[in-house]
Amino acid sequence: MRKVLVAIVALMTSLSAFAADIDLFFKGGVSISKFNVDESENRMGVAAGFGGKFHISNSRFFIMPELMYAQKGQENEVVFPNGNAVTPVMFHMIELPVLFGGQFELPVKDMHFNVGAGPYIAYDFRFNEYTENMKYVRTPTRMKGLSHGDLGVAFAFEFHYKRLFVFYDYDLGLRDLTQNTSVLGQTLCHRSMRIGAGYTFPTLSVGKQRKKPQM
Repeated sequence: MRKVLVAIVALMTSLSAFAADIDLFFKGGVSISKFNVDESENRMGVAAGFGGKFHISNSRFFIMPELMYAQKGQENEVVFPNGNAVTPVMFHMIELPVLFGGQFELPVKDMHFNVGAGPYIAYDFRFNEYTENMKYVRTPTRMKGLSHGDLGVAFAFEFHYKRLFVFYDYDLGLRDLTQNTSVLGQTLCHRSMRIGAGYTFPTLSVGKQRKKPQM
């Protein structure tokens, strides 16, 4: 995971040299997550963070790194055929997605939408393990058998009106949280989406004025 982080930082540094303008923003909303097994049920949580949209040269394309806090987990106890189980749990994740996307103008003034996709890495700094009556116990240590780290692919859709926007994000976790399927007899990966709203600050120009994107 450390190599992935170094690669992402290096890529951001090299590509940002071509950025003409930077749009900084913050956003927040709800997180809905589960594991990739059919028995897992959605858990509601919160998500919030900030980021920057680095517009590449004079095109409509951009690089968008973010730093997010997101609650992920599952609502119910999952029992596998071999008798092992995963209890209801909530992970408190710090997530770094780096998206590559494009901006598309709408025929209505001051409206546009963005779409993007790219890799993300995440780390769980704390989790709450829930009992059968859904009361939780704060557990500062590592949950037995599950990894704190995660990586995967992030997808994003945003609708903008002036400086305000609404968003839909989806995280497709690719790392097996058990690190070894023999622990539970089942591969576990995060699946989550975030829905919310945000605000974009005035554009920071770091080069020549950006022209209107060409079709």
